[in-house]
Amino acid sequence: MDRIKDDMLIAEVSKRFDENRIAIANLRTMTKNLEAVNEKLRQSESLKSDFLSNIRNEIINPLASILGLARQIVDRGPDARTAQEMAAAIHREAFDLDFQMRNIFTAAELEAGDAALSVANTDVAALIRSLIAAFEHKAAEKRVTVAFDCRGCAGGTLSFKTDPDKLQKVLANLLANAIEFNLEGKQVFIAAGRDGERLTVSIRDEGTGIPEKDRKKVFDRFVQLETGVRKRHRGHGLGLSITKALAELLGGTVTLTGEEGAGCVFTVSIIEQEAGHDVGVLSGDGNEF
Repeated sequence: MDRIKDDMLIAEVSKRFDENRIAIANLRTMTKNLEAVNEKLRQSESLKSDFLSNIRNEIINPLASILGLARQIVDRGPDARTAQEMAAAIHREAFDLDFQMRNIFTAAELEAGDAALSVANTDVAALIRSLIAAFEHKAAEKRVTVAFDCRGCAGGTLSFKTDPDKLQKVLANLLANAIEFNLEGKQVFIAAGRDGERLTVSIRDEGTGIPEKDRKKVFDRFVQLETGVRKRHRGHGLGLSITKALAELLGGTVTLTGEEGAGCVFTVSIIEQEAGHDVGVLSGDGNEF
């Protein structure tokens, strides 16, 4: 009888030790997870601080240039050629400011969950051509040419039911990046086509590319591969995160491929949306809404 009691006691003590070991292991795992979360929060705060610093410059600097140039035109009354050059400079600064502000507002809408779809019959080919024209001055600054291949276009038109405003923002960010990070004098290639109910648009540049280890994190909000004194390009780390979020909202994906040193290929693939019976406009640039 005493032997049975001793065996039961030993078994109970062994069971308690096993439970304690499991509890300690779980505690260690939880501690590591908490440390990882804490590190992510720390990094997030650091990224937000860098973002606020960058965006302040991205807003204040163009505004200061616009105000300064406008004041010179008012005060000096320059000749036609000088006035044209000043107006072109004002346009460049205003274009950059408008582009950055649109991204900020879009990010705020996505964060608040207010980015609802407004579907229309969209001429994707016309939308892309209008984007190429809008970024023509940016491409000219770097002597970059933009080529567009519309596969399966009927009479130069590629009709697809989607939200033209959101598609335009997706492609605008990708085209802006392709021009910004391309090598001077090189090309950007855009190809678009549809396969049944799916639209695919790819934008390829001839820049230095992105290392494979960094290809996932470039889609994270506020993340920039170049920071501090190494930063050579404008931007604040919102463009690709917005692109990814909007592509998913449109029922699709955005992927990054390419070899390091041989440029990048960003490919957007989205599904065709169901449009209401009252949707009849053929949108070409996303501005109808």
